[in-house]
Amino acid sequence: ANAMKATTDSARPPEERPYRNPRKALILGSVFPGAGHIYAGEYWHGVLHYELTVMSIGAGVLTFMVDKCTFSFLSTSECDPGPQWPHRALGVAEVGYGIWHWGWSARDASRAAERANERHRRKMAQAKPIIEPAGGSHGGWHAGIEIPW
Repeated sequence: ANAMKATTDSARPPEERPYRNPRKALILGSVFPGAGHIYAGEYWHGVLHYELTVMSIGAGVLTFMVDKCTFSFLSTSECDPGPQWPHRALGVAEVGYGIWHWGWSARDASRAAERANERHRRKMAQAKPIIEPAGGSHGGWHAGIEIPW
């Protein structure tokens, strides 16, 4: 019986796991605003995207609900709120912007992971092997890697 033997293709580089997975960053950013950027190491971007998204949605809800008569509960006179559509339209627009920004930041999170991979690749490319004779009385050699921070 002639058995087939599997060999590895030396011309093709082995599959390498990325330092930060862009798909994972996209999923994290989709579930929680800014989480994908934090995962990718862009902490301030993550915090800012979270704040902008939450503030836009929250301000939109408040703008939609609040009118001239909202805080007139202590007054004994009748309140005329006036036209409702301007502040309600603005509230819907603010909520829409917050949701749009959430989606945009989730998409940018995958690019942030790619940027982190590139920074990591450049840092690892600067690694230098160190092989030198050991000092002292016992002889031998020291071996290691020097990676600049």
